[in-house]
Amino acid sequence: MSQLAEGAVVSGEVVAIKPFGAFVKLESGETGLIHISQISAKFVEKVEDELSMGDTVKAKVLSIDPSGKISLSIKALSDDRPRGPRGRRGRGGAPDFEDMMKKWMKSSEERLSALAAKQKKGR
Repeated sequence: MSQLAEGAVVSGEVVAIKPFGAFVKLESGETGLIHISQISAKFVEKVEDELSMGDTVKAKVLSIDPSGKISLSIKALSDDRPRGPRGRRGRGGAPDFEDMMKKWMKSSEERLSALAAKQKKGR
């Protein structure tokens, strides 16, 4: 096994694309996986929308498990903005998932309350 370490920035070629991510053959000869959630900061519906076979990519090593599986992230390289309150990174105006979920929950609760009030009034 090579001298790869978590946090290292590596380059490699996309050698396989699966629905869940892309396999990248690194310059060291090892193969790592970029999970679909680690391809871009934006939502990626299909790996093929962002990556193609033979593409050369740069990625950050997220982890190397005891069996030698290498987890990579392209997103981590572009997501280098300083962390804000509660460890969140700035998104340049784009809401993060937690904020969107809170907004949806509030809206949902308001609609349920309005519906319950309407049903109670009709009785």
